Amino acid sequence: MAIISLNKQQVHGFQMWWNQFWSMTKKEFTVLTRYKLSFILSFFQIFFIMFIFTVAALVLTPPEKTSYGVGIMFYSFILFMFLSTALWDIGNSLREEQYQGTLESLFMTPISYFSTLVSRIFANLVWTGLNVIVTFFFMSLVFGRLPLANLGLGLVILFFSLFVCFGFSFGFAGLALKYKESMNTFTNFLQFLLMIICAMFFPFSALPEFIQIISRLIPLSYCVDLFRTVMIGEAPELLPFELEFMIVVISGIILPLLGIWYFRRTVQAARREGNLAEY
Repeated sequence: MAIISLNKQQVHGFQMWWNQFWSMTKKEFTVLTRYKLSFILSFFQIFFIMFIFTVAALVLTPPEKTSYGVGIMFYSFILFMFLSTALWDIGNSLREEQYQGTLESLFMTPISYFSTLVSRIFANLVWTGLNVIVTFFFMSLVFGRLPLANLGLGLVILFFSLFVCFGFSFGFAGLALKYKESMNTFTNFLQFLLMIICAMFFPFSALPEFIQIISRLIPLSYCVDLFRTVMIGEAPELLPFELEFMIVVISGIILPLLGIWYFRRTVQAARREGNLAEY
């Protein structure tokens, strides 16, 4: 009887979590698609940014390595898009709710903090994924067929790399609640810094040696290196494939857990201090 009761309780708990998740996901999609023209133009905006970056890279790429140069740029840009989403959209969406006065009422209810973050991530994940697909076809039309050496393994690496990015997003959501407007400057700085240190738009060999040492200390560097080299059929630059794959998988498991832990602590501290409504 105890086992049956426990199972019913677990089912009820999951159903409650699912209802919370689905309600907040629908709300996020409603916000994203509220203005149809802006939603459609966002796809073309991403393509034009990618086009400019690629043309700039091809100026320095030998003609016989055109496919390699376009592949490095495009697959690096995919992770850059997800990283930007992680650093900006999740924390900013919480700040918007704080500004609109709905965050305090949301977190004063017995809602799951995890479902709150996952629903925002899911909506932005779908939106960014659609941007990637559209940009892939546009880039293929303009520059020719993009290299797809190992799509299956590349998707596995991308999966764990997304969790690395989401680990950053959970932590930054907590920082955004704690430090408020000052986080905008810090986020801009960190995004630019990671773009350089993690060699998102060029090979790691182009970095000075002392920056390469710093790159090896950041898990995101291995996500960038492993994903794009697997997709274009090259050997990783930083470490052998097996070591890089292990680092990406372990980071993809640990970082989200640390991010959720920090976010929960920040929200609980804000509730005790009564400053959830402070913008």
